[in-house]
Amino acid sequence: MTKKLIIAHRGASSLTKENTIESFEKAIACDSDMIEFDVRKTRDGICIVYHDEFINDKMINELKYKQIKEIDGSIPTLEEILKLTKGKIRLDVELKEDAYEEEVIKMLLRYFKEDEFVITSFNDKSLRTIKSSYPNLRVGLLLGKNKPRNLVITRLSELFPFKRVIQSKADFIVPHWKLLRFGFLGRAERKHKPVWVWTVNDKAKIKAFLNDSRIETIITDKPDLAISLRKEITSPNSR
Repeated sequence: MTKKLIIAHRGASSLTKENTIESFEKAIACDSDMIEFDVRKTRDGICIVYHDEFINDKMINELKYKQIKEIDGSIPTLEEILKLTKGKIRLDVELKEDAYEEEVIKMLLRYFKEDEFVITSFNDKSLRTIKSSYPNLRVGLLLGKNKPRNLVITRLSELFPFKRVIQSKADFIVPHWKLLRFGFLGRAERKHKPVWVWTVNDKAKIKAFLNDSRIETIITDKPDLAISLRKEITSPNSR
């Protein structure tokens, strides 16, 4: 059985506050294969590691970084995270916005080689933009958008995403685990597209996905649990 990759979602976010220096250190300490995190940009042009569009009911892109730090001192800059993780672990970088793709990639390449990180996004255009300038970078199309404007059309495009995959030039697809039904994995296998599934925290589901050859990677808030389950499955005594 090919070894499944375990990605720590926003660091080891079940153990401590997500997208923080501490959560990244814990993810490294428990031998995660990669760390997933989110990038946003402040009003004064600082790339930060933060998931939500708002903080204290104020939009991140309308605040300067100094103001954000005054609200929450644990929010790191992208550069701080790159300095922390360089040479220790690979990265799964989610772009939460567009129009800053080039800036983020250039910063990543100052610290990491092209094969040491991937870029993911719900935004098809962002992935296409990246692949046009950096064809060797691996990019993944995220599926499972929360509260889309048109629920039916969006869900259909996620359950049957392969036209989008071609147009966005995505190398792999990243569906939420709830999308893995109605033959999704079979379609992905026939299209020869690797599947990275998010965010899987239930023990039984993690075990099932570890045993499913159609899934390449598991993204989880509980990398410590997933890694221990992987060791159980792959140990000689389990056969």
